[in-house]
Amino acid sequence: MDKSLDPLLQEQLTLRTDVQISRQMDDIIINVKTIAKNFSIASEDPKSPFKNVLAAATESNASIESIKNYIRYQVGRSGASRIWKVSKDKNLFATAVVEQIDSLKQDAQEILDRVRRPIPKDNPLEQYLTDTQNKAQFIKNIHLKLTRLYLGYLAREHTALVGESQARKNNY
Repeated sequence: MDKSLDPLLQEQLTLRTDVQISRQMDDIIINVKTIAKNFSIASEDPKSPFKNVLAAATESNASIESIKNYIRYQVGRSGASRIWKVSKDKNLFATAVVEQIDSLKQDAQEILDRVRRPIPKDNPLEQYLTDTQNKAQFIKNIHLKLTRLYLGYLAREHTALVGESQARKNNY
């Protein structure tokens, strides 16, 4: 968030934001499950390609564009996981992931709207969030946080699907 905000207000904003992010996570996780299932990523490569993407996403200088660039880079890189190149309906898995990351910006906007809704108009926090620059930075920060969470859950979903597949094979 912004360092010019009073520490107490910053704490309030962080708490309100975290509550709203947690409310949004079920929908995001459903999207993760859907994309993983639609592209059958578990059957494509049992080794997770997401650790490197997560490492790139959690670097201190990471941005949405740098994360998307890293994902698109995997399609052309020799030796990259086949998962990135899986195609369904003329769409690559990597492209679908990038599109879902882009759509998280709308989730970030909705989170901002829900954070602002109960704040009184005369509250300094409302005045802070009304400022165009602060609002844009807030959405950018939340979009990055949601992207990191999305990629983490995608990695978990891949691992779960691979484990389930192996368990079914062992039971038959």
